[in-house]
Amino acid sequence: MLRHFAAVAGFLLLCACSDSVVIVTPDKIAGFKPGSTNQTEIAAALGKPTHTITEADGTKIDQYPFAATGGGSSFMPSFLGGDSTPNKYGMVSFSYGAGGVLKAVDTGK
Repeated sequence: MLRHFAAVAGFLLLCACSDSVVIVTPDKIAGFKPGSTNQTEIAAALGKPTHTITEADGTKIDQYPFAATGGGSSFMPSFLGGDSTPNKYGMVSFSYGAGGVLKAVDTGK
């Protein structure tokens, strides 16, 4: 939990200091499949991760700024952007196992 808080705090600091941060959306990660997608493919699609963590067991985790959209919780009609505007910001984490193969994607849901 503390690791995720630190990542979100880092993301907010980056946003305050730079306008070049690319925010990942669900449609950008939809094609990434655990067990078949590798770290090189994800980095090619999303760019350099904002934060990288290497755990004691060798698992590597790359984190990117993330914005979830829609979900029907907006009171605005869709033609005014009600379901297409981001309503949740955080970090998406990509966990890699041996050989850089994607193990899991965690959007914090």
